Amino acid sequence: MLLCGTLAVMAGDKLRIAVVDLDRVFREYYKSRIAEEFLTRQAEAARLYMTQLNTRLEAQRAEARRLETNALNPALKESDRRSAAEAAEAARARVRTTENEIALYTGERTRELHRLETERRQEIIADIQREVRRRAAAENYTFVLDRSGKSANDLPVVLIYPQANDISDAVIRELNRAAVQQPTPSTSER
Repeated sequence: MLLCGTLAVMAGDKLRIAVVDLDRVFREYYKSRIAEEFLTRQAEAARLYMTQLNTRLEAQRAEARRLETNALNPALKESDRRSAAEAAEAARARVRTTENEIALYTGERTRELHRLETERRQEIIADIQREVRRRAAAENYTFVLDRSGKSANDLPVVLIYPQANDISDAVIRELNRAAVQQPTPSTSER
């Protein structure tokens, strides 16, 4: 209702409306791909470390089970069973320590990856917003609407618009111009 009223008042002021597909701009912006690759490498490093921790944990559990079995073995002397029981308790302590290490690492790494993702996303969104604002000002657009936005019913918010008012391609081109202008290393620099 407020938008309709504002549009009606501004109609006399030569109202210009542009649309942009922010989902597409975000996906096609070269910094988005760089951030995604970085986050993928970080997640892969975490996964590899977790695999090592889990392998160590399984070996420790197997050792603890073996020692527990020896502690109950009636074929062994009482002193050997006592030694095995003490060793089994030490092995269970190592298992608990590794389990705690895994839980701590998982929590910390998950928070760190989320923080990195949020930082990268905010930087990219800020770049996109700056370019959309710059383009809107340069081309005298009064409003810029995100055509990728959805309503609460998961329907498009912007249903009809003139294709000529879609600035998505221009925004993507401008944002990616910096990537095109970066010099590529020559074979002598490699």
